[in-house]
Amino acid sequence: MTSSNSLHDTNRIFLMVVLRSSDKTVVASYQQSRDVTVEGVRECVAANGNIQLGKRYTSQGDSQSIHYIIDPQGRVFSVVTSPNYSLRMAYSAIDDLAVAFNRDLGTKIATATEQSLSQPSAPIMKQIFQKYTSPAATEQLESVKSKIEVVKTNMQENIQQLLLNDEKLNQIERSSVQLGEQSLAFRNSSKAVADRMWWQMWKTRLIIAGVVVGVLLVIIVPIAVTSSSK
Repeated sequence: MTSSNSLHDTNRIFLMVVLRSSDKTVVASYQQSRDVTVEGVRECVAANGNIQLGKRYTSQGDSQSIHYIIDPQGRVFSVVTSPNYSLRMAYSAIDDLAVAFNRDLGTKIATATEQSLSQPSAPIMKQIFQKYTSPAATEQLESVKSKIEVVKTNMQENIQQLLLNDEKLNQIERSSVQLGEQSLAFRNSSKAVADRMWWQMWKTRLIIAGVVVGVLLVIIVPIAVTSSSK
């Protein structure tokens, strides 16, 4: 740790703190300035009688700002910065701290004593300090990452839309094939019905013709026989 940074430094993070809200025990801290202590964070959190889970809080002072959140397990994660430090970057640093700390040391917070996790968490906090030492550069990098994510999301949506359109085209093609098969089956069925009706029509005509011939024979034959007998 170093004490080279003072409260006169601008655009800086001075201190990181992890605090157990139930008894206000500071289980870990990492500082870049000896002019800032954990007591300010402890007092700030203790004075907030209506602290809400997940809500972001900032206490603005002339020479420093205390930013903090509390997670569902009652763990308070805080950074102390210069007053003009970017709020977005401060809370981004807190988010990184919460994720890394809970991942590596989260199970130990409930039973940790004052500052007992400072040494184990030092590499985590140092890395976050280094990342957010130059907020302008970090913010620019985050902006680039955000734009890349937007492009990535758009590409994924476009690919998904193309796949959806391809599936629709395949479905239309399958429907066309089914309609073609149904049309062919209908034509074959129609032809078969037409053939049956044609044969039925000629069958009916032959029957009628046979009946007519029979009737004529019944009428003509007796007359012919009578005429010949005379």
